[in-house]
Amino acid sequence: MASPKLFKLTQDDKDHYNELIEKINPNLKYDILSKVGPKLLKMLDSKKINILQAELVKDINFLVEVLENNPTISVLTTKRILFAFSYFFNENDEIPDIIPDFGYLDDATVVHWIVEKVKKELDDFPRS
Repeated sequence: MASPKLFKLTQDDKDHYNELIEKINPNLKYDILSKVGPKLLKMLDSKKINILQAELVKDINFLVEVLENNPTISVLTTKRILFAFSYFFNENDEIPDIIPDFGYLDDATVVHWIVEKVKKELDDFPRS
């Protein structure tokens, strides 16, 4: 199993991804969401899920719940979540998903980076 410590996001990576996040069209929310389920099913069909993939599924689930249960989240938060999903279902990202044990390492790292940002934003969100 791949260790998440093998793939780290540099500041240059984060800057690049933040530029891509700005370009996400939040009106494509349901189009993007419609691709997450099939990608999860494809990953789960392998019948052998490692701890990294399990954490990735947990993070994706968290982001889906935030997106669906918090209609007043900011546009930026929505764009971040949609970027995480887009990165996840792109099979030709930094590390191609078909590489055994390592293919989802970058996905897990990028998605978890977004999860941490979203959690902080939710903590800072004023409650009524």
